[in-house]
Amino acid sequence: MPKGIRLGGRSKGTPNKKTIEAAELLASLSCNPLEGMAILAADPKSTPELRGKMYAELAQYIYPKRKAIEVAGSLDVSQGWADIIRERRAKRLADQTSPRQE
Repeated sequence: MPKGIRLGGRSKGTPNKKTIEAAELLASLSCNPLEGMAILAADPKSTPELRGKMYAELAQYIYPKRKAIEVAGSLDVSQGWADIIRERRAKRLADQTSPRQE
C-alpha cells in the first residue's frame, strides 16, 4: 500500500464523538466558554491574576503561539551579570588593541 494514502476513518478536521457531545452540551446550556472568559477578563472585580490568565487564554484564538528558541552554549549562573558584561567588554577591548596577524 502506498505511503500517505488514507483508506478509512474520519476525514481530516472532523470532530470525534466526545468533541461533538461537549459542543452539544454547551449549546444546550447556552454556555459560550469564550464569552465567559472575555467577561472575566474585562471585569475589574476579577483578580489581576485571573484577568491575565483569561487574556492569555483568549489571545491563543487570535495570535499564533511563538515557538521557544534554544540557546546554544552555557552560562555560569553563579556569576553575576555585571561580572559577565565586564569580562566580555574587557575581552573586546583586548581584541581591538592587540596587533593583528596577517
